[in-house]
Amino acid sequence: MIQRAWLLLVPIAALGPASLVVVSPGINIAPPTPTRPKQPAVPSSAPRLTRTEQLRLAWDGEVRRQDRRGRGGQCVHVVETHLSEDDVWRQLRDVDRWSDLMRGMRSSETTEWIDETTRVARFSVTKFRLPCELVIAEESDPRGAQVLRFELGRPSPAVRRCKGAWVVERKGAKTRVSLAASIEATRVVPGVVVDMIATKALGRATSWLKR
Repeated sequence: MIQRAWLLLVPIAALGPASLVVVSPGINIAPPTPTRPKQPAVPSSAPRLTRTEQLRLAWDGEVRRQDRRGRGGQCVHVVETHLSEDDVWRQLRDVDRWSDLMRGMRSSETTEWIDETTRVARFSVTKFRLPCELVIAEESDPRGAQVLRFELGRPSPAVRRCKGAWVVERKGAKTRVSLAASIEATRVVPGVVVDMIATKALGRATSWLKR
């Protein structure tokens, strides 16, 4: 009879405001823990890597991806280095010395500061000294990574479209540097030059990280 009485009290007690429901002496059932709504993922400015690319990056210290279509396309190059995040960012934001830092960059010069973090810079690239003017902006993304975005400024006889970003972030004991860009050359540029830029430009732009 006592056992039957306890069983009858269970559904009644469950309706009450008590924090615990007593089923029988010595046995307590805690109320269900309310679930918290899942927070949205913090977006990253770095390019998203596939699982295979992540494994290759962990093994080789770098990974490349290219998607060439006609006279242009998209490219990604990610390198992990033992250089500190501050050291990489200091060298990267020194745009006027890119010609000393990066192979294939023949000249680099800031021509105008739009504000404290945005500038206009003029470059000539490859042995053909192709001219290019970029608007370059410094920022931090929601994850705290340092970002250097660039976009084609004044129209160029060699480059029709150019847009991308450098992203510098700490990953464990290393600094990860990502360069992602989309670029399209004009018909003035010979096809052999387009091929050379597609196959060599990214490697030359990031080779200083592996010295």
